[in-house]
Amino acid sequence: MRAEIPPVSDAPRGPAEVGAVFMFPGQSSADPGMLARALTLGPAAGSVLDDAAAVLSRDTLARYTRPSGVLLDTNRDVQVSVFLTTQMHLRAIEAEGVRADVSLGLSLGEYSHLVHIGALSFEEALALVERRGAAYDESPHGIMMAVLGATEDEVTEAVSRASSHGVVVISNFNAPTQHVIAGERAAVDAAAAWLEEMCGASTVETESRVPMHSPLLTPVAAALRPHLTRAPWRTPARPYLPNVSAAVEPSPSTAQFVERLTAHVTEPVRWRASIEWLASTLGPVCFTEVGPGAVLFNMLSRRWLDVRRAKTDNRDVTTLDTQLAEVVRNLRGEH
Repeated sequence: MRAEIPPVSDAPRGPAEVGAVFMFPGQSSADPGMLARALTLGPAAGSVLDDAAAVLSRDTLARYTRPSGVLLDTNRDVQVSVFLTTQMHLRAIEAEGVRADVSLGLSLGEYSHLVHIGALSFEEALALVERRGAAYDESPHGIMMAVLGATEDEVTEAVSRASSHGVVVISNFNAPTQHVIAGERAAVDAAAAWLEEMCGASTVETESRVPMHSPLLTPVAAALRPHLTRAPWRTPARPYLPNVSAAVEPSPSTAQFVERLTAHVTEPVRWRASIEWLASTLGPVCFTEVGPGAVLFNMLSRRWLDVRRAKTDNRDVTTLDTQLAEVVRNLRGEH
């Protein structure tokens, strides 16, 4: 049985008149200009980099604040810089009065979720993200492939057929016709070829080095677990909704955080189930992507769910006032 989420209040919350659910993106949302765009959101966003200096070395921070853009040479670079950028967006909109009682994060985004719910401080989560990224850089080789236009049953059949070529699994259940498969290249390529030929699906290689959320990352999970165990976990003030279960964990213990986040390395992201449950449970809320890009915003097409949606990274908007106005316009349903 799922734990209940408290109802979202109908009372006004700062500038937003409809409750929001914050969605934090994963590392596939990275782009070299993301942090520079986030800095335009005002002093609250900039304060994230000041606080990050207590965790990251000066040389590391310099990799992400170059005038030419973020260096994305390693998985550690990608994870740390996306986490920092997401936290900059979060602080900027919260400083302007946009709040959410409920949040969730896709893959790496779960660490921003942990900060938002109060399970870890920003600095504590950043330290874990840096260690997580470093562990992923030591991962066994493999690839990830996005699959668009095939149903879950079709992707499941493709993975089963391709398993004779090596390890391949569904790593992300993102939407009814959007999935990600991960594993050894020969097996992933075989599954993708079958999906294209038999189902008319489109496939795009999204990761050419690390087969995330697959059994191949078992050594990575083992390397990360001691860091998770030593983290100073707190009872969160908001609901914890892990990717691996797509169900709220009531009053999670340290052991539960460690188990869920260790499993998170090798088990699939159940994004679709999480979003559909929240949409059916919370009533009229606005699903707001907080962080770089618009992957999660775009995923929530009306063909899947007829819900309000907003995003904080509007690339054509360069000031906090106009950026916030766009978010609030969507929160209020003024399409």
